[in-house]
Amino acid sequence: MISLEEAADFPIFLDITPDQIKHILSCATEERHEKGNILIRESGTCSDIYIVTQGRVDVEIQSYARSPLNSGNKRLALLRVGDIFGEMAYIEPRRRAARVSAFDDVQVLCIDKTALDALFEQEPKLGFLFMRNIARIISQRLTELNFLWRDDV
Repeated sequence: MISLEEAADFPIFLDITPDQIKHILSCATEERHEKGNILIRESGTCSDIYIVTQGRVDVEIQSYARSPLNSGNKRLALLRVGDIFGEMAYIEPRRRAARVSAFDDVQVLCIDKTALDALFEQEPKLGFLFMRNIARIISQRLTELNFLWRDDV
């Protein structure tokens, strides 16, 4: 399992104390995946949140463009150590919006939604801080996508 010192540097844990991080990590399990393995399938139904702790993961969506030149998968992001994924399905339980696969051999923490929700019921301030950090991360990603795709519009 990742150390508290390493986890404290991740954006998802901004303004969260080491004891609070420890509580969140108690809801997590460590997973290892080989390069090319799919961690999340687009349209899947899991609502857990993942944190990359080693390697990189590729986040892609299926393109249904009419032109054969534009069909296939489109990369949304290449996530690195400290990045999260699965946050959208955690917030709004519905089908996954993208496919996530191991770009390298990767190690991730899978934070169980049910356990995390129970923790936040006991510690609402921690829930607020965690959700605020998710909002910051989503906002940053949306801004990056706007700059990336603005010339394609």
